[in-house]
Amino acid sequence: MPNDGSIVIASNRGPISFLAGDDGFDTKRGAGGLAGALDPVARELGSDAVWVAAATSDTDREALHAGEAEKLEGLLGYPVYLLDIEPEMYGRYYDVVSNQMLWFANHCLWDELHITDFGEAEKDAWENAYEPVNHLFAQAICEVAEPDALVLVQDYHLSRLPLFLRELRPNQTIFHFTHSSFCGPEGLERLPRPLPQKVLEGMLGADLVGFHVARWVHAFFDCSEKIGAKVDRSEGSVFYAGRKTWVRDYPIPVDPSDLSERAHQEPASEWARRFKEFADGPLIVRADRTEPSKNIVRGFEAFGALLDRREDLRNTKFVACVYPSRQTMSVYRKYTREIEEAVVKVNERYPDSIKLYMKDDFDRTLGAYREYDVLLVNPLMDGMNLVSKEGPVLNERDGILVLSQGAGSYQEMGEAAEVIDDARSVESTAAALERALDMPPAERSRRAAELRTAATRTQPSDWIEAQLADLEAIKAGRPPVRPPA
Repeated sequence: MPNDGSIVIASNRGPISFLAGDDGFDTKRGAGGLAGALDPVARELGSDAVWVAAATSDTDREALHAGEAEKLEGLLGYPVYLLDIEPEMYGRYYDVVSNQMLWFANHCLWDELHITDFGEAEKDAWENAYEPVNHLFAQAICEVAEPDALVLVQDYHLSRLPLFLRELRPNQTIFHFTHSSFCGPEGLERLPRPLPQKVLEGMLGADLVGFHVARWVHAFFDCSEKIGAKVDRSEGSVFYAGRKTWVRDYPIPVDPSDLSERAHQEPASEWARRFKEFADGPLIVRADRTEPSKNIVRGFEAFGALLDRREDLRNTKFVACVYPSRQTMSVYRKYTREIEEAVVKVNERYPDSIKLYMKDDFDRTLGAYREYDVLLVNPLMDGMNLVSKEGPVLNERDGILVLSQGAGSYQEMGEAAEVIDDARSVESTAAALERALDMPPAERSRRAAELRTAATRTQPSDWIEAQLADLEAIKAGRPPVRPPA
């Protein structure tokens, strides 16, 4: 599928997923914020863009074999190139390496999940699944992209892709963006050797490496120094294996107009009315995937601890809009059960105080955003966390954001939020919730206004345009436009 595209987007999951319909195949927008951020850019470019992704499910593969992927250009305005990866190989690349080894490394989850070591099965998955899949992506990009195209590689699933593409196309302009957090040496170096070095060497095959916030940039610098690279923090660069790689932070924003439009349509409005009726006192809300790094269990335990000691707050209700994530993996299934058990324990002491919703329903989440008095965002570590921006944009009750310092959004939102001192401490989280619920109306109003301002300071178009401007500058032999983190 040759393409004259000036921009190539490469990601594990594409902008569209296929569903089995009554008469052939239906489509739905790809999960997560990545599709929402990059799809408008690709649509604007039209045939000057191409999106390379994996067929991630059996239905995707069936649709690909039936020629449905070829119809996506008519639907989206730009072509999508889907890779047909053998299912067993894809499973090991995705579940074993990407969403276990690398996700745990990027989020420093080793001790949290009591993981001490990996065996031969995990190392084999790296060598015989993760690296081959990354190489397939590199070959596909060479098939669909001109040598002068800008290649935007997305996330930790494809950490080796920049190096493999560099070997095939030495002069290609390549960008690698990590959407998760980046813990640093204490996370990466727990991987079996030589994987820490291979991850970094892969990413340093890019001309430009991006993260959401400055904290993850400097963690990447720390890791680069560990493998002997020359790091210049003043200009924001890493020199390794005869090449310079620039490193920058690009905090991803939300789209206020798009969120507001949907939040005020009837499905979300009906949920807002239901939550208003449910809460005869203050309302706490959270919205998350059932992911260990999101720290959901401690949030419920903190709420229970708060009700234990504050009888006057026992009319407070808690609405949790969460949905199961990566249920093919035992550690995620176990965590989902722990979430349910934590809710049961609190509701046994204080009946009907927590409403737990375990199905993805964005309209329900939008309705909850409108009605909260406190929004709890307490991850151990998060690349950005858009919930902490979406909520303040839509909230209609001068709601307060309770935020842990591990969220990437702390860089932008922390000053106006009520901060959790230690996200691993139930007591620290309970104390932050208590301060937020006790906050005087005037202070709540001031903070809510500051949160809205911080959440809307930039637009999604600013985010991607800053990246493209930096890539064009690098392609022309100049430093990036954006200053160092």
